[in-house]
Amino acid sequence: MNFIQRLSTLFFAALVWYSAKAVEPQELLGLPYTDPLLSELRSSFQTVEPVESFLPFLKVYKIDYQQDGFAAEYNSDVALYKIALFDSGYSYESYKGELPFGAFWGWTLREVEKKSGLLDFDEQNPYVRKYITDNYVIDFYFEDGKLYHVKLTSTLKRLQDNFKKIKLATGVRLLPDGKVAEGDVLDGTGTMTWGNGTALYKGEWSYGLPHGKGQYLDSFGNKYEGEFKLGFFWGDGKFFSKPYQYSYTGQYAMGTKHGVGKIGYANNTTYEGDWLQDIMDGEGVYFAGKNYVYKGEMKNNAFNGKGVLETPQGRISGTFLNGKPHGVCKQETLDSQQSVMGNYINGLKNGIFTINLNGEKTEVRYENDIEISNEKVEPEMINSGQQ
Repeated sequence: MNFIQRLSTLFFAALVWYSAKAVEPQELLGLPYTDPLLSELRSSFQTVEPVESFLPFLKVYKIDYQQDGFAAEYNSDVALYKIALFDSGYSYESYKGELPFGAFWGWTLREVEKKSGLLDFDEQNPYVRKYITDNYVIDFYFEDGKLYHVKLTSTLKRLQDNFKKIKLATGVRLLPDGKVAEGDVLDGTGTMTWGNGTALYKGEWSYGLPHGKGQYLDSFGNKYEGEFKLGFFWGDGKFFSKPYQYSYTGQYAMGTKHGVGKIGYANNTTYEGDWLQDIMDGEGVYFAGKNYVYKGEMKNNAFNGKGVLETPQGRISGTFLNGKPHGVCKQETLDSQQSVMGNYINGLKNGIFTINLNGEKTEVRYENDIEISNEKVEPEMINSGQQ
């Protein structure tokens, strides 16, 4: 690959990255709290300690990110149903992300309508114009003729369309439909049991739900101790499962492993790193026994992305796809005296490889891991064979 080709590849990768980031806020409506898009958005915020509030009578969980000009409201299923975006003012700083239709703060009504089409009047507020669809409603607020505030609300249809995503994102949740054993299970400390003692929660309660620090036990041999929110395992906690023979210490959200944590199994397999909705996803270190270690990117519970795999025979560094070398990788002994470098496809050598044996280099051509030739190849041919 020559310099121009590499430059084009880098430009394309940057363009794809930017496009992935530039998600209009209406596309977030209806998603569960732990959805990758929402998790990525929150990780980009400057707000260190968002302001949380619970409105139990409305069944609303509200989070204000004041340094980022963003407020989110989640329904009882913890699905995002309302977003508020602010220009500077009040206790919020200006929201710097993508606005609906690519608008900008300070635009006039005419400028917004050039992008959105004609907007509807709001009978209750003359300073508001509405954009209504089957999936969401957008309220544009104008002050002195300039756009300064936007509210977006999901429709019931949008929430229903995302039902599968919400269900998959929802883990263990304790609802207050069991038997009160002791204490205050509305807003205090108390104990509740379910199924004639099949499950038990003991700890703090708020809004009539397990909320705060507590402990969960069940008759199957599962145990969780740590933080709860709205009935979910949510925050930092420790979990042990006797039937599945594993322990986990780390972060949870909506009852699933979400954030950073470490899991260990009885067969000495461990993983420590990033999680997304109970799935190994992000950067991490995976140990298969004592002698096999992978450090790098994970996705869908497998080695996916850049990483290094060390074994008793040596190490493989490069890119992986579903646990196998895929792309340009280097395989070498632990003392680095012998190495093979070239292009892999699903774990098989394909193309021209550079082989280094104690300082002596040769080039070998492979097809599906079978050696085709070992003739000397010019450098430009090596480059074209590894694209």
